[in-house]
Amino acid sequence: MKVSLGSLILWLGCYAVHVESAKTTRTELTFLARRARLATALPDQKGQVFIGIKSAPKSEYRSRRDHLRSSGCLKSIKDAGFSYAFVMGVPMSHGHDLTAHDQGGRDTPEERENEKAVLKEIEEHGDILMLSMRDQYADLTDKLIGLLDFGLHHTNAQYIMEVDDDKCVVPSVLKTVIDNHGNSNKTSELWAGAYLFNGKEYASMKGPWGITAPYFSGNGCMLSRNLARTLVEDDRDHTVLSGIYGTTADDANLGKWVKFA
Repeated sequence: MKVSLGSLILWLGCYAVHVESAKTTRTELTFLARRARLATALPDQKGQVFIGIKSAPKSEYRSRRDHLRSSGCLKSIKDAGFSYAFVMGVPMSHGHDLTAHDQGGRDTPEERENEKAVLKEIEEHGDILMLSMRDQYADLTDKLIGLLDFGLHHTNAQYIMEVDDDKCVVPSVLKTVIDNHGNSNKTSELWAGAYLFNGKEYASMKGPWGITAPYFSGNGCMLSRNLARTLVEDDRDHTVLSGIYGTTADDANLGKWVKFA
């Protein structure tokens, strides 16, 4: 597959603008009800770009989300006609062993408190996408796959972006990158990011097979829809089983997926 590289600029918004949040009343705790609330937070699921903002359910990450909500960053994304969601997994406490066959096992008190806080935040803002996986560093690659899956199967966006929750995306930069790609490339797919590594800077990125591939730094990158489809549909088995050739670094793994495509 022919892939064109682009460059993005990310910034952390620091100006104060009040953002009105979509609020709904919870009638039942079901997957469909939560999905409906999420849909109300996405202003136009036919928008050109879906931005998955990678966050985490621990309490210290709440301030990052609230900053993006209050700074005007998310408003600028919606005003540009783009859609977004904070993406996170199920809370997990340090040291919680999930390998045992513990019938009737329970989440830790800390996990339950974090779960209640996240559920309340979802009811208040309706802009969080919960993935059915534990939120831990070792599973960042699974979080990325879940983000791409949602962008591909639950929006009509032609471009899917992943970005950390301590960064703010400048919509005008995205539009420029997209326009430049459309004007100069009629047959290639787009993969754009803030900083491109050649994949050989750190030996730890090679993985068990010693494979190297260029990759964009993990704070953010954008893929065209067809490229995302290739990674999570056509090459899904290769993508999901990244432990064979990859590492816990989701950004480096993404580079290997693009190289394989």
